[in-house]
Amino acid sequence: PSETERELLRRLIEAHERADAAAALALMREDIRITMPPLPMCYDGLAMIMPLLQRGLTEPGEWRLLPIAANRMPAAASYLRAPGETEFKAFKIDVLRIEDGAVAEITTFGTGLFPAFDLPPVLTTPR
Repeated sequence: PSETERELLRRLIEAHERADAAAALALMREDIRITMPPLPMCYDGLAMIMPLLQRGLTEPGEWRLLPIAANRMPAAASYLRAPGETEFKAFKIDVLRIEDGAVAEITTFGTGLFPAFDLPPVLTTPR
């Protein structure tokens, strides 16, 4: 990833960990698309994504993300500590496509890819 892409990823990670949906949305293009292969879900545009993001950043618990790269694209490995839990457990990998300095697309993959990235199933030293 380029320096611009790494900076955008860093800002998105910070917003995600703060559960700041408004800050995360500000980094996205109006026509952003989110997909979750192999599920047939596809979300297009900020208006559709906003309520999902607001719930997703707060309801499941607390998040910790690690910056990674996938296919030369910026990506983040997400770990979730659910309410009542003590550990941050592997949850998903988001691969970002950046266009014109904003997130144009997020492709979300499940935990099955964590071993391919040499990522642990549980974060032992969360920040």
